[in-house]
Amino acid sequence: MNKTDRQLLRAAVAIQDRACRQGPLPGQIHLPEYAWTQIQRLKRQIALAQERGWHLAASSLATDLAQACRDFHRQLDTVFRDLAARNVPGFPPSVSAVYQDLRALRHEFGEVEIDLKAHELAVTTNTVQLDGILLGEFEIRLNWSDIRQVSQPYRVVALDPHPAARREDVTHPHVQDERLCEGEGRAAIATALADSRFYDFFLLVDQILHNYGRGGGYVELDAWDGVPCSDCGTSLGEDDRYYCHACNSTLCVSCSPSCPGCDNSFCSSCLRQCAACGYDYCSNCLESCTVCRKRFCENCREGRVCASCYEELHPEEPQNDTSNDSPAEATCLAGQTSEG
Repeated sequence: MNKTDRQLLRAAVAIQDRACRQGPLPGQIHLPEYAWTQIQRLKRQIALAQERGWHLAASSLATDLAQACRDFHRQLDTVFRDLAARNVPGFPPSVSAVYQDLRALRHEFGEVEIDLKAHELAVTTNTVQLDGILLGEFEIRLNWSDIRQVSQPYRVVALDPHPAARREDVTHPHVQDERLCEGEGRAAIATALADSRFYDFFLLVDQILHNYGRGGGYVELDAWDGVPCSDCGTSLGEDDRYYCHACNSTLCVSCSPSCPGCDNSFCSSCLRQCAACGYDYCSNCLESCTVCRKRFCENCREGRVCASCYEELHPEEPQNDTSNDSPAEATCLAGQTSEG
């Protein structure tokens, strides 16, 4: 027996020993809190977009919200499976069966990484390329001590990550935060792990990584390389991008309103409401009233004083004398006079 086979045999003995000693111990329950946070964030963004009349942005965010809800549902389903599997008895594999699986893995993937201290088996896939998008190689790392403890005791690690432009935690349409969305392969993977059929398990995960089913990805491939809008997250091609005049962030057409004072485009973070008319202006087009200190646009000020404070400071001025009225008030009075 050569050195590699001896290493495989030692790993098989360690796996079998661990399987015999571990029972249905209650592991930590991992609730999909991050996914729920994403849902709440998107809900707030949709409300803001609707309030400001950005209907296209609201529609795009609603699509993202639907996807976030699907993600949350998938993760919650994983929690249900985890809880249901806690008290299911299992039968430990034989040393011979595990050893033969490890030899088959070495033949299939070229090399099997074994970490006896960390209780991990790992194989590296071939380069994954889907619909012309290069995603690189992935490492599938299984912790054999966690098989009876958690519903997904393995990680899918991108060795040379090419993540989605809008979500750096998504390195494959079906991988987020190194967790695989198993889809229709979920039952087969769970059965293979329960029966300690490691060859079948790694092969199933590898097949999912080399295939793409549209509609079930965290990020679809047709939006993989797009630059996200900084306000609503919509994926943008090179010809669809606008930029904030203040911070230079990337914007879509729906999220790039022009400041009424200077006609430049700004993101929502760089716009502020005039305290009187409520319209959004950039910071350069708003000025603080020297009396109340609130910020107003030029049309709602008389010099450096807002219209409301100006009236309080000049209560004796005739109402029909437009010489000292603000520009907005003078325009209004002039229109009324011409109509009369």
